[in-house]
Amino acid sequence: MVWKFFKVAFESQTYLNMFYLLLAFPLGLVYFVILVTGLSVGIGTIITLIGIPIIILMTLVWYWLAMFERFATINILNIKIGKISNNALKEKNVWRQLIKHLSNTGVWKSFIYLMLKFPIGIISFVLLVSLISVSLSLIISPLMYNVGLDNPEVKFMIYEGVNMVPNFISSLGWSIVGIILLFASLHLFNGIAYISGLLAQFLLRSDNHRKKGSGKKANKNKEGKQNKEIVEGKKVVKSKKKVKKK
Repeated sequence: MVWKFFKVAFESQTYLNMFYLLLAFPLGLVYFVILVTGLSVGIGTIITLIGIPIIILMTLVWYWLAMFERFATINILNIKIGKISNNALKEKNVWRQLIKHLSNTGVWKSFIYLMLKFPIGIISFVLLVSLISVSLSLIISPLMYNVGLDNPEVKFMIYEGVNMVPNFISSLGWSIVGIILLFASLHLFNGIAYISGLLAQFLLRSDNHRKKGSGKKANKNKEGKQNKEIVEGKKVVKSKKKVKKK
C-alpha cells in the first residue's frame, strides 16, 4: 500500500501526464482566441454574406484542431479514442459536401471540446504550478532554516509575524509534509489527466463509430439466434424420425 503511493514518482506516464496538463493552458488559450475571433468576425459580417463562408471556414479550422488534440491525447496520455470520421469529401456535389460536414455530430462535439480546453487548462496549470511550488518549498525547509541562521535578513515561512520554523526539528517536520504533499500532488495530476482523457474519448469520436460497433454486435446476436434456431430445428426433425421408426 505504501509502495503504491510512492511509486507514482517512478512511472514515466506520470511525467507525460504533467506535460499534457502544462500544454493544456497555452493550447486552450490559442484555441479560445482563434474560435472566438473567427466566429465573432463571421457572425458580425453575416449580414453582408461575407460572414457565412467565414463561419464555414471556422468549422473546418476547429475540426482539424480537434484532430490535432485527438492525436496528442492518444500519444501523450496513452489512451484509445474511437475514430472520428468526416466523409463529406466523398460527396461529388459541393452543396452535399457542406451539408454532410455540418450534419456531422463530431464537428460540433469537437467545438465543445476545444471551448472546454481553455478553462480546464487554467485549472490544471494553476494546480500543477502551485502544488509543485509549495511542495518543493516545504521540502527544502531544513536548508532554508540553516540559511536563515547565517543570514537573519532571510525570512522563511513567516505567517502574521510568527515564525513557522522556529528550530531545525520543526523544519524536518515541514520537509516530511512537503514530501507527502508532492507525492499526493502527482496522484492528483494523474487523476486530472485521466478525466481529461475520458472527456476526449467522449467528445473526440464520432457517433457513427459507436453505431457501427453496436451494429456489429446486433448482427452477431442475430447470427447466434439463427444458428440456435437451425440447431433446434435439426433436433426436432431427428426426434420426429425416431418416433416414426418406433
